[in-house]
Amino acid sequence: MLPEEDLSRLEEDKYYLFQIVGFSVVTESGERVGSVKDVLFIKDNDLLVIERGGTEILIPFTDAICAAVNLEAREIVIRPPEGLLDLNEI
Repeated sequence: MLPEEDLSRLEEDKYYLFQIVGFSVVTESGERVGSVKDVLFIKDNDLLVIERGGTEILIPFTDAICAAVNLEAREIVIRPPEGLLDLNEI
């Protein structure tokens, strides 16, 4: 637990995972999914916890699903496989 100002500077387009909490999540077609509430660190596959209309859904934080992380817009663009947004409500 370090103060943010004590963390190492990262290369351009790199970020710490805690920095994406609060980012909007949208699909490639522009549909708003929700916002990042948390990141779960699970062996071999981190998961985004997305707040969506009073519920939470889990989205694997992988290159195959997360197409882009836009730091300036505070937005993550995803390409979810069919049914992902409906199946994993917790």
